[in-house]
Amino acid sequence: MGILPDDSLVSAQPFRLSKPTESDNGFRSTSPFLQSRSDTFQVSPEELVDRALHALQTAGIQLIEWKSLLYRRMGVPVFIKDYHYLVPDEEIEHASTIVQDDQGLPPSIPPSLLLRTGGDFYAKARMFRVTRSTSLASAQHLVLYPASLASFTPSELEPQARLTSLSNPLCKTVLVPSPPAVYASLLRLMRTYTRFDPTRVMLESDLSELIGYNLYGLEDGFVDTDDDELCEELEVDEKVEEATRAVRVWRYNNDLRDEDGWIADTLADVVAGKLTVEDIPFAEKVPGT
Repeated sequence: MGILPDDSLVSAQPFRLSKPTESDNGFRSTSPFLQSRSDTFQVSPEELVDRALHALQTAGIQLIEWKSLLYRRMGVPVFIKDYHYLVPDEEIEHASTIVQDDQGLPPSIPPSLLLRTGGDFYAKARMFRVTRSTSLASAQHLVLYPASLASFTPSELEPQARLTSLSNPLCKTVLVPSPPAVYASLLRLMRTYTRFDPTRVMLESDLSELIGYNLYGLEDGFVDTDDDELCEELEVDEKVEEATRAVRVWRYNNDLRDEDGWIADTLADVVAGKLTVEDIPFAEKVPGT
């Protein structure tokens, strides 16, 4: 299946081998003395990602599709710049060694700008550059996270064809979480961050886009609810009711792993327009403090 051209939370600590001079001009290596192989970037970023994923799977490491690739699969027309995957927590170090040492992909530390605006999605990421460029605008990365970040269970995952534009990829399938598992995971994560934490803000944006494109099925992901004529033309009321019914079915089938019901109730109210994503419960203090 094709995609657009090349383009978070647990106890694991951010990946830093050394502390570089702070800069917002681009990504820096975790080790100033580490040199990538001279032939590393002779192929496309997507081919480098494919080789690395294949090496990880050959080593027995499970890969769970996450963030941009997963959202694209769910109908959000996101541009694929970086390639995000979850790996088992106990394998994160081994996976990082394979990607860095065996595949020759240089590890990166994001500049402070991204840490300030992206929070733990950068601070707790293992980022491996797949482009020569290190600039914010054009650098691309294979990004690994510990799987407990999203807290999916084995029953919520199934193997599916990997999203790629390569005609004959080495890595053909990855594990993909079910839609209700994705929504439940986002709400759980949102409740672990304070109201204006940058990680929380990013999660709110992700959830809004998923609801608009995936649950409502709106071509633009949103609609001006004050435009009665447009809402009628797009059958917005019907789409909202259908989406709300879907959440009720997920709750009935226990697809949300929601023992006390707060996830189903909150998601249903957000989908129905009774709440906004900003109203979803949040932490009173920063996790770990």
